[in-house]
Amino acid sequence: MALEQACVEWWLGRGPGPQEFSELFVGPFNAGQNRVRLDLRVLTTAARERTVEALEAGNGPDIVMVPRAGDFLSLVGRGHLLDLTPYADRYGWGSRLLAPAVRLATVTGRLFGVPRSSETMMLLFNSPALREFGFRPPSSLPELEAVAARALRQGLVPFGAGCADMPESSELLWTLVVNHYAGPAAVRSALHGEIPWTSDVFVEAIETLCSWFERGWFGSSYFESTIEQGLARVVDGTAVMAPAMTGFLPEDCSRLDVVPFPSLRDEVPAPMFVFGTASLLGINAASSVADDAARVLDALFDREVRRRFTARVPGDWNIPLADVDGAALSAVAPGVFAKAAVGLTESVADGRYGYATWSFLPPKAEALVAAHVRPLVESRVTAHDHLAELQSVFAEEQAAGRTPGLD
Repeated sequence: MALEQACVEWWLGRGPGPQEFSELFVGPFNAGQNRVRLDLRVLTTAARERTVEALEAGNGPDIVMVPRAGDFLSLVGRGHLLDLTPYADRYGWGSRLLAPAVRLATVTGRLFGVPRSSETMMLLFNSPALREFGFRPPSSLPELEAVAARALRQGLVPFGAGCADMPESSELLWTLVVNHYAGPAAVRSALHGEIPWTSDVFVEAIETLCSWFERGWFGSSYFESTIEQGLARVVDGTAVMAPAMTGFLPEDCSRLDVVPFPSLRDEVPAPMFVFGTASLLGINAASSVADDAARVLDALFDREVRRRFTARVPGDWNIPLADVDGAALSAVAPGVFAKAAVGLTESVADGRYGYATWSFLPPKAEALVAAHVRPLVESRVTAHDHLAELQSVFAEEQAAGRTPGLD
């Protein structure tokens, strides 16, 4: 007698391409076994709100996809997400996944979710333009400043970037400069509440970012250009470099290369990569097929699956596996992605990684950072005032237990 096939429902929200996810994971998973059928439902609007409403009503998907760590913690606190610790033990997720990815979703020693994708930032540059300048890819602040100064003298923009289509993405710059100037140890201490965000090293970091805007490193249209338009300037050579994120890469990378973003002080370890994640995955506490949903997640955490995503949509589903798998990723993906993905995994293994605001700050603190970048670089808010407000908001959220898991 044939076993009845279990049905696991997954709601896919903003961000990941549903066609690619269906073709690269759902289809192969369903075709590869007959015990579980994975059904995909695509939410085109208000995905977060609709998912939360469904969970509050006692139904919703079996696999829950949450865009931010703050929302994830809120769902855990309200009892909507299942404790995955037994499954992590059964399937060995603790050793197969990157340590900060596991800790991020750990609450009071229990695992309630797993990040679907690792993200990091790097220095993207136009190789022919840099060679024409006679420069090597910069690996320190003085070298970065030398390239930027030469670009300005040549009438070029040092950094090709924009955020008009996603204004909150300006927080990428805050994350980048704070981690690479203050350093991961200082950021980790602040996230633990051991030092305040008003510490001098954070003030200096923010002032460094402001100085780049004041000197014209981002040109005159960062806030009016889309992410794609900003990166297009690096592709066509009207900009020399870009502080770029693995989730946002241009289609044509033939003239581009990447290096780790330079450490901005001698005290900061190098090379170093910021660690962040796109979304968190959990299992609905009300699911009647939790064991089968865990099998789906376990099937996702596979290097063959990551290779398929990397070849087709590099940066979108960079599953946070501890296995570097560098040769395979380099063979199937553009070098600008493979180098950053491999570098991040190695950096995490060596303990040299920073903390992305969109993954490690609680929700109100993260929203404040994103909202303040433009006023900061336009001199409408001082670094001191910004960080004092951040410290106040962060301390309140930390006291309420809303900060994601840390080492």
